[in-house]
Amino acid sequence: MSAMASPPRIQIAAQMHDHVMHLTGIPARTFYRNAPTMVDAFASVAEYYGMDRFGAAGDAYNFEVEAMGAKMVYSDQAMPTIDFREPLIREPADLLKLKPPDFRRDGRLPYALECMRLSALRPMGMLRGYFCAPFSMAVGLRSYPALIKDMRKRPDFVRDLLSFIVDELNLPYLKAMNEYIGVTAASGFDAWAMVPNLSIEQLMEWVVPYNCRVSEGAKKLGMTATCGGGDYCEERPERFDAKLLHRAFDVQMASAGSPALFLGMGRWHEYPLEAVLDYTARFRDPGIRIPLSASINARLLRDGPVERIVDVVKRYIATFAGGHELGISIANIPADTASDHVHAAVAAVHTYGRKPIADDLDAIRFVPPHRESFQEWIAVRSGAKGRAGGG
Repeated sequence: MSAMASPPRIQIAAQMHDHVMHLTGIPARTFYRNAPTMVDAFASVAEYYGMDRFGAAGDAYNFEVEAMGAKMVYSDQAMPTIDFREPLIREPADLLKLKPPDFRRDGRLPYALECMRLSALRPMGMLRGYFCAPFSMAVGLRSYPALIKDMRKRPDFVRDLLSFIVDELNLPYLKAMNEYIGVTAASGFDAWAMVPNLSIEQLMEWVVPYNCRVSEGAKKLGMTATCGGGDYCEERPERFDAKLLHRAFDVQMASAGSPALFLGMGRWHEYPLEAVLDYTARFRDPGIRIPLSASINARLLRDGPVERIVDVVKRYIATFAGGHELGISIANIPADTASDHVHAAVAAVHTYGRKPIADDLDAIRFVPPHRESFQEWIAVRSGAKGRAGGG
């Protein structure tokens, strides 16, 4: 028997840094620099929505590159981002000039580490590290158009760049996470390494080997580290290709080193889910329940309507819960998303995702919750805490 009991319902979490900043009204220059402020905001919003867990992660693609001196774009309204007009590596020879940062002192890396540490202290928080995976960091250092051109014309340079990232950036950063806050598991974010940004052949050549090197290196540190890569994000549903999807899943499996799939940023509310079942039949037939994370699309969540959001959740659970270890995530909550949409998504997961999963989800009555605003909720909660503190 496992030492940890299976949760009584399917779990839901969200990528939501833009929305948290918008909902709490915290300026970006504070939100993305002050770790206690960010974690407090994340924890409050996660509690308001009834999320099952959270990790206060924001601009995870930027920290390492920024700490090495990359030019950034800052504002009070948006997350910091790399200024790709002036990449840190303008010419291949610039790679030789790069020096790894001090992961405990340079740039906003101390802020990122502190966000990880403080998140783990909250009831719904997770002690999990996060970092920029090799291919996406190569984009951050070089820019996507230049890197794609390099892959064709300067493959040796790209191999040197990716090796530098793994050996001098990814693994030392993981070591710092482990030594500073005791992180033993970490995720490498890799949004650039997706279909159709890269072909399957490019993913297999330029993404999988380096993601695997990170995972193998992490094992030597006594850690587990899994990089993304292989997300299927075809924007035109009429061009959905089940064979291409299955090859993208092969990339995910190879990168992870174990059977696990994620349905990430793509238009999964419009793709045929039967194509996923066709792929996972090889595991389900012998009784293997692989982890599968199904994401609610960001634009669907923002635009709604609520009824469609709820239907997508119900469809995920009806299709996948029976033969997989299903988790549901929100791919990203856009800043201006109506809170009623998020409440509906969470309530739908918690209603239809109760274990054991009902045979007929249509027979379950669901009424979308109508909650007070976040500001009203904060005021009531603050008042209740004040009365409790006053005895």
